[in-house]
Amino acid sequence: MAYEIEKVSWRKRAKPRRAPYWKLYTAGRYIGWRKMTREGPGAWLARVWDAEAQKYPQKPLGDFADKAEEERYDAALAEAVGWFEHLSMGGSTAPLTAKAACEAYVDKLRTESGDTAADDAAGRLRRLVYDDPLAKVQLSKLTARHLADWKKRVLAVGGARSSYNRNSTSLRAALNLALARRDVASDHAWAEELKPLEGATARRTLYLDRGKRRLLVEKASDEARPLFRTLNMLPMRPGEVAALRVEYLKASQRSLEITGKTEPRIIPLTTEALAHFKACAKGKLPAAWLVARADGSQWKKEAWRDEIKAAARKAKLPRATVAYTLRHSVITDLVTGGLDIFTVAKIAGTSVVMIEKHYGHLQREHARSALEKLALG
Repeated sequence: MAYEIEKVSWRKRAKPRRAPYWKLYTAGRYIGWRKMTREGPGAWLARVWDAEAQKYPQKPLGDFADKAEEERYDAALAEAVGWFEHLSMGGSTAPLTAKAACEAYVDKLRTESGDTAADDAAGRLRRLVYDDPLAKVQLSKLTARHLADWKKRVLAVGGARSSYNRNSTSLRAALNLALARRDVASDHAWAEELKPLEGATARRTLYLDRGKRRLLVEKASDEARPLFRTLNMLPMRPGEVAALRVEYLKASQRSLEITGKTEPRIIPLTTEALAHFKACAKGKLPAAWLVARADGSQWKKEAWRDEIKAAARKAKLPRATVAYTLRHSVITDLVTGGLDIFTVAKIAGTSVVMIEKHYGHLQREHARSALEKLALG
């Protein structure tokens, strides 16, 4: 029997039932409409014949309730055709959850970019996705509503909008990888919902002077104190400190090799910093973590986040104090202390453009103060 699901009048007369009403599109390919209740808009589906498996894999397309009734069939057909083309190009019909897509992305990072990048992404995804309802959603059923609800939950937990942008990047990259590997037909579900939030890239403004940073270290636990001391000595990202191995310390050259978010770099060490790292390395093998936890294991973001919050509370510092506050404060001191922006960028592992963007105003103020001293009166 031919079902005229493309006609609004026919859909209004159709009886509710669990089985979809199918309409042939081309050989072995169908678009369907399921009407479970008389009042609801119904749900659209697509199916295609898989000769090897001898079955019809199906793909939910949505209800398109946001569109006028006369537009819903065309919208569903466009989605179905996109899926058919996806399959024609070698796309997969195998079920893949959002969590599995994230895990595949982490595996790719570990192979191509190394453990540091993979561990950073894995940490973000564990916190934001793996224990969230989104984790169990199959990519074939993923909708913009799923991502909108996920974003609402993440933002409700708290944190800056810029933090959300950084954290959501890993999920977006994981889904884009699934798209590139043809595990999903399109990026319609996340193309808009996972766009970075506008106005969330403002410079970090919380600055702790040396006295406050010293107090933070004093109030830290014995386990966390070496980590925080390191962040107060050098303009490093906390993940870079966690990734340091003993062999990266070049004591005879008074320098430290750093690998992480950007290209490897070498930082000269002051006498105080060299003594600090020698103490951290004492009794350890070359491959051991240089700045490690009490049991010798590597610091993870969740652990240093909790430690710095606890220390900040004891020191009565602002609630916004985080590990990156220390990096920002150290870079601020270097810029206002007169070190040129090129050198600051080099040892901080970032670009001159980024230093100029976030700290250039400080250097200009420093230059103005220096020029005022030249006045003859």
